[in-house]
Amino acid sequence: DASQERENFPPTLYGNGRVNPSQNLVDAFPMRSGRPITDPKSGYDPNNPYANRDPRLDDNILYNGTTFRKTVIITGTYPNEKDESLDNINYGNTSTRTGYYLKKLLRDDVSPLQSSLVEQQHIYPRIRYTEMFLAYAEAANDAWGPKADPKGVGFTAYDVIKAIRTRAGLAKDEVGFDLPEGDVYLEECAADQAKMTELIRNERRIELCFENKRFWDMRRWQMPLNETVQGMRVDRDEDGVLTYTRIDVEERKYDSSYQWYGPIPKGEVLKWSNLKQNKGWQSKTK
Repeated sequence: DASQERENFPPTLYGNGRVNPSQNLVDAFPMRSGRPITDPKSGYDPNNPYANRDPRLDDNILYNGTTFRKTVIITGTYPNEKDESLDNINYGNTSTRTGYYLKKLLRDDVSPLQSSLVEQQHIYPRIRYTEMFLAYAEAANDAWGPKADPKGVGFTAYDVIKAIRTRAGLAKDEVGFDLPEGDVYLEECAADQAKMTELIRNERRIELCFENKRFWDMRRWQMPLNETVQGMRVDRDEDGVLTYTRIDVEERKYDSSYQWYGPIPKGEVLKWSNLKQNKGWQSKTK
């Protein structure tokens, strides 16, 4: 069908732009070298924030200046080459609020416009092969560390993450040749179990984005749930110079003292007196 594209394509491609990826997620994609953008050695340039980034960023997200279906998507505050502003941040009801549009799960050979409708088959993942390996890497690292394999499985947490990052195109230059120093950041993490935990969690975030995993991961890891959603406003001056400004888009009002867990349905509690309501939800389910 064409429903996903109709809901999520940018307005200039006759979509409703519903899913707007956050700057928080964009920041999670490392540089092509494999180093996170917060690493002083990464070479990240805040004045050119999408240069030399993890190729998965281009696979998953439409950002300012991206060409998609032969159309330059301008999410900034200035019009595109056709003098249209529909895709501009906060321009209209269907325009992005964060400065980004969804690309993952959408097909570029679909046309959602009713007068020239083109529909295609879609696959909606519930669990993927990659997720199984990520689950193993997380468990193996927690149990034995990055490079241990005491059960003789044949691969370690390190091996899994290295394979995923290699497939993604990390530790390569812009033309696809391996960097002579290799994936230095992965090697640093492999020497520290806590750092490897952070890396595995970030790889889950990137690989499984928009597959309904992140919220549940954050709850089971008991991470803060009230991080403000951020976006990126891109302005252009008279000389064509772009400036990038982070903006706050939406507050997330979660109380992690009890909202890591959901409420047990009231009907279930009434069925069995020994079943106690989860902490923090007692007064909210009476």
